[in-house]
This record gives sequence, structure tokens and C-alpha cells, in this order.
Amino acid sequence: MATPSEKIAVLGGGSFGTAIANIVADNGHAVTQWMRDEDIVASMRTINENSRYLPGKKLNPTIVPTTRLGEAVQDAAIIFVAIPSKAFRSVMQQARPFLNANQILVSTTKGIEENGFLMMSQILEQESPCDKIGVLSGPNLAKEIAQRVLTGTVIA
Repeated sequence: MATPSEKIAVLGGGSFGTAIANIVADNGHAVTQWMRDEDIVASMRTINENSRYLPGKKLNPTIVPTTRLGEAVQDAAIIFVAIPSKAFRSVMQQARPFLNANQILVSTTKGIEENGFLMMSQILEQESPCDKIGVLSGPNLAKEIAQRVLTGTVIA
């Protein structure tokens, strides 16, 4: 795992990405969270809340929300990818110029790509220069994680 001085990126502004970003920030890491929606970025900057996907849950104020993908992933030690499966490949193609082989990619996305019947980890292998790729999954929900409810999670 990264040391507190290393940068961690979370791609995705939904409930799961936001819950992951918050836990990582609460553990003392520098977190940049990328999302497409400027309104959610503005909300997180002003009220420390993702009012669309985790309403009422105050977030760690050190999370840096951004709509600039390169800013989020460049020089991040670990990148959690919490993008819906239908946009997963496209986002990774956009991120590729900012990635390097030493970074760790962790997919939190459930599902299979419709056109190629590929798992998200296979898309990460195809669309990134990174050698270290993991998958975080389990019988858990973003709201449970955000509330710190005991739940099961596996990373492989």
C-alpha cells in the first residue's frame, strides 16, 4: 500500500468512488478524485459532500475533486477506477497518456464490457502501461462502506 505522502487517485464521482476516496483520505493519503460532472466537483469543494450520490455524508475536506483527468492520475501511486462499465474503456483511453508502468490500478467496477465480453481488469491490461492491476469486489454497497458498516471485500 502507499505511504501517506504518496498521491492516490480515484476515477469516478459516483457513490462507490466517493466512498473509496473518503476512506483513503481518512487514512491520511493525498486523494484526487476525478469526475466528469462540474456540479459535483463544485459541491464537494464548497460543502465537502457529494450531494447527488452520497447525500448527507460529510467527506474528508482534503479530497481534491477535479474534472481534469490528467491532473488526477499523473504521478498517483495507486489509481482506483470506479467508472461505469459502459464508459470504462473510453476513460482509460483518455487517461493512458498520463499513466506510467509503476502505477497500481485497482478496478472497483462490476460488469463486463458489452462489445468484447471482457472484464474490467482485462480492459485495464489493454488500455494502460501498468503491470500491477487489481480488482476490488465483494458483497458490499457504497453506502455501507461510507457508513463504515462491517462488510466483506476482496482484492485480487
